[in-house]
Amino acid sequence: MPEPASDKLHIVMLGDGTVLKLADADIPNPPAISFVNNISQLNSMWDDHMVHWRGESVMNIQGHPIALEYWPLLYCYSRDHQWKDTKSKWTDWWVSAYVVECYREGTKAQFWEEFSADGKCMTYTVIVQKLCAKRKMALAAAVEHACKEYGDKFNDLFTYWKGGEEHVMVKPSAVAK
Repeated sequence: MPEPASDKLHIVMLGDGTVLKLADADIPNPPAISFVNNISQLNSMWDDHMVHWRGESVMNIQGHPIALEYWPLLYCYSRDHQWKDTKSKWTDWWVSAYVVECYREGTKAQFWEEFSADGKCMTYTVIVQKLCAKRKMALAAAVEHACKEYGDKFNDLFTYWKGGEEHVMVKPSAVAK
């Protein structure tokens, strides 16, 4: 049974300055799409304020193509079950962002040179595995650098509060931030 629509208003400013004010009923179901075989398409639809944007998307609202970067804003709070389904299709949302970031670091040829073996392009899954390993190494290096730089002060500076208690950060991604 579908969840009842809320009266929540979603305000999204598109890359061209257009402001969309949307009620839940204005937001269509997320399109069933996968980019695992078309990283170039993922790149061109990821955001609408970079040169990669072609003005096209698999989702249009009120006549405007909606870049993928806005999807969490549209679905995350009012249509949580739909966002979870959509997000899981791309492993995790951050992984797709990381693939796009890597794709944009150089040229398309450089990307495929790095992510090819024996003259064949690697699968999306293998690319993600390699990028995750690369990210893990970078985060570990950042933690090591922070530990060396701050020494005995590390446990005092890299903290967060939870449940009214202060804790030392242990997640490499939190330390790197």
